[in-house]
Amino acid sequence: MSREYQVIENKDSIDELVSTYFNFINRRYLEEVLKNFAKREGYGQEIVFVYFQSDLDDYDMEQLPKPLDEKHILIELGYPAFESEQIAYLNFETFYDYLEAGARKEPETTQLTDLLSEVKDSLQLR
Repeated sequence: MSREYQVIENKDSIDELVSTYFNFINRRYLEEVLKNFAKREGYGQEIVFVYFQSDLDDYDMEQLPKPLDEKHILIELGYPAFESEQIAYLNFETFYDYLEAGARKEPETTQLTDLLSEVKDSLQLR
């Protein structure tokens, strides 16, 4: 993680950030991503990352513009795409909505459906 952050808060920019994440993840890594998220573990590829609180050590937490809590994820788009890291904090419900929408773009399989259900349970969403 870098020391310079641009916190993204408007919906259009967050949509774009999440879209970039899924473009990097694509079908090839989606099952692995969902397995990680079901364990509340982050996942990233190249310049895009999703972090849960447990993924960050004390040093990383101190570098953030605001702390990451147990009810949010941090999505990051970093260098070399941008000079400063672009980050957004998403609550679990919003994060899951994006995750479900991203998974719907893929051919539906029992495995994906089951993994989405595991993620939803892990995030304690109804």
